[in-house]
Amino acid sequence: MQFGMELNQYQSLKLTLTPELRQSINILQYSSHELIDFLKQQAVENPLLEIKENNSMDFVTRNYNKTETNYSAYNNVDKDYDPIIHYSDTIMTLEKHLLEQIMTNNDITKAQKQILRFLIGHLNQYGYLEIEPATAAHILSVSMEEMEESVSLLQSLDPIGVGARDLKECLLIQTATQQDSHPLAYPIIEHHMEDLAAKRYHKMAKQFNVTVQDIQKAADFIKTLNPRPCSEYHHEMTQYITPDVIVEKVNDEYLIIVNDSMIPQISIHPIYKNNAMKKAEDYIKRKQHEVSMLMNGISQRKYTLYKVTEAIVEMQKDFFQFGMTKLKPMTLKDISEQLGFHESTISRATSNKYIQTQHGLFKVKDLFSTGLSRKNSLENESAVVIKEKIKDLIDKENKEKPISDQMIVELLMKNGVQISRRTVAKYREEMGIPGSSKRKRY
Repeated sequence: MQFGMELNQYQSLKLTLTPELRQSINILQYSSHELIDFLKQQAVENPLLEIKENNSMDFVTRNYNKTETNYSAYNNVDKDYDPIIHYSDTIMTLEKHLLEQIMTNNDITKAQKQILRFLIGHLNQYGYLEIEPATAAHILSVSMEEMEESVSLLQSLDPIGVGARDLKECLLIQTATQQDSHPLAYPIIEHHMEDLAAKRYHKMAKQFNVTVQDIQKAADFIKTLNPRPCSEYHHEMTQYITPDVIVEKVNDEYLIIVNDSMIPQISIHPIYKNNAMKKAEDYIKRKQHEVSMLMNGISQRKYTLYKVTEAIVEMQKDFFQFGMTKLKPMTLKDISEQLGFHESTISRATSNKYIQTQHGLFKVKDLFSTGLSRKNSLENESAVVIKEKIKDLIDKENKEKPISDQMIVELLMKNGVQISRRTVAKYREEMGIPGSSKRKRY
């Protein structure tokens, strides 16, 4: 055997992603907000790119009874509306609310007020005390007696439950202050929290020598208590969702709007369009090409979103007319085959996208689901529809004798729906509905 090096030449075909195609793919999978951020970043990197706010959105109307396609424009009628004017900065924080109470209470000494300020600074966003009294006493160089008294003062403030060190103490504080509290509520919270969570009503009834109905009433009262009594003072940033596509029914026509009202318009800055600087000519041409690629990518995104939505509307006419109960099984492959697009393209076009309909705002991906077969029928039912039917059966059940998962299977079978008990249990858990034993009322 002879070893050595040699040079061979051969031909092969392989698919490569050009920069234009790669950017087009990225733009397609962006949501409206992500696309805005991307364009702003591109404007920072490319001096030729000019962006300006868009005050209107173009849409396309498809008449399903005719073959023609009409183009129109939708103008924003609320151009003069400024949401900042209607925003109030007078938000009452938990700290401010508690400090106002202690500062206006003449029965609280100056030393106690100092301790209370320290403790208030160690409350979490839900009002629970996150520092041990012993640690606080050591830091402030006060006795444990003074610290425990101050903690009690804190727990006497509004809202009731503030200053608790854990959930049990929070519920006990609320129970002790309510005149109409159930007599069994306090001892159940103090000694049987695990049994209460597991709904071991018979065990507790035996230990307290009362009826199961008495335990049920105590549990009902405990459910009225607030495990997070200070949550109303916790203000999180409001997250607004902008639909990427809007579908409206006008008479017998469906209006499909690719909502680009928030997406800024982009163009090449005028001073660079006819620039004759020889030294920068190559740089300017390269940056002009990048802007053109960006504009083409945005146009392609709009076209793809429209075509995908059009195909979804065509397949889900009953859903757009009647709502979720009429949603049919539909997969990415179904839309892919209908449009002749690759399945990955459909996936990118529907990822992180929202669609506005007359029945509400939905994630586009939520309209896709597998189906279960119907007995003696060629049709399938969407998993979403099956979940609604399961929920409806449970809502109408006798709470003293809840129906089991097997009974749900049998009831659905009578309606022609083929489903296993395991699938029923899976759908029930996905909807956050407990099993029959934990739904029972006494």
